[in-house]
Amino acid sequence: MHNTVKKTWRPALVGLAALILSVCGGKDSGSPSQPSVPVSPTPTPVVAPTPEPPVSASCAKLPPAADKYTCRTEQASFKNEVDEAIDIVKAEHPEAFDGDKVLNVGLYIVEVIKAIDKMGICADFDGEELGVANSHNFNDQYDILTAKGEIRRYFVGSCYPSVVPVARRGPGGVPGGCSLPASREISCGEPEPLFDGDVAGAIDQLLKTKPEMFDFTDIARRTDWPRVKDLPAYYQAVIDILAGKGYCALFDGEEIQVKRTNEFSEHYDVNYSDKYVRTGPGSYRGACYPAAF
Repeated sequence: MHNTVKKTWRPALVGLAALILSVCGGKDSGSPSQPSVPVSPTPTPVVAPTPEPPVSASCAKLPPAADKYTCRTEQASFKNEVDEAIDIVKAEHPEAFDGDKVLNVGLYIVEVIKAIDKMGICADFDGEELGVANSHNFNDQYDILTAKGEIRRYFVGSCYPSVVPVARRGPGGVPGGCSLPASREISCGEPEPLFDGDVAGAIDQLLKTKPEMFDFTDIARRTDWPRVKDLPAYYQAVIDILAGKGYCALFDGEEIQVKRTNEFSEHYDVNYSDKYVRTGPGSYRGACYPAAF
């Protein structure tokens, strides 16, 4: 929403050259020549990517969220800190806002969490509300985004014991050739895309250089998108081109996910009706913070 590591062949060539010289080259010294033992190639060590630090170090210090809890409305404990964090993010990321309208929801949520973490307090997002805590005893719940995508500063209530940090699935695997560690998203939205030109360019490149992958006699209605003969091969070819441009990319079963860092990933639907090419406006589906893989 893959690249291979080159083997190091030089030591083998050096060993082969020594063997040729000992058998075929030079004058007879009067004693039997001893063939040199070829030098085996030294395998290139595979270094696992260094894990990313948690978005909230304060949350990493707390026990897992409670499975059984009760929530009630009472006086807020962290309202001032949440308001301050929102103000900090607005000041530091003016590009993500238009007044109180949030243009980049994923960035907004994650940066609020980071700002609260700098205060030594845990904050996490469950997809709807922001939970804030400094112990396992209880947490506050805040609604910081309206249904219209605007900033909200609303205390919902408190839960006993704490329901943060939020339990979420762990990071998945790392695509072949990607030097970045695995990541997992906290919040997604639809900011203006940054990678759409390269994704569309990869598809255009395939249409021109690999025409055998497509049936140009079968075009999607009201488009110029040809039918893809082999969808898995098509996805992999797009991923390979993007990898050549410095991206990490994978197909998640529905969309191609693309990232350059683990700050965020962008997601693209590059097929139409599970049959045809899809490119241009409409293929971009959104961005997740941090990256979703």
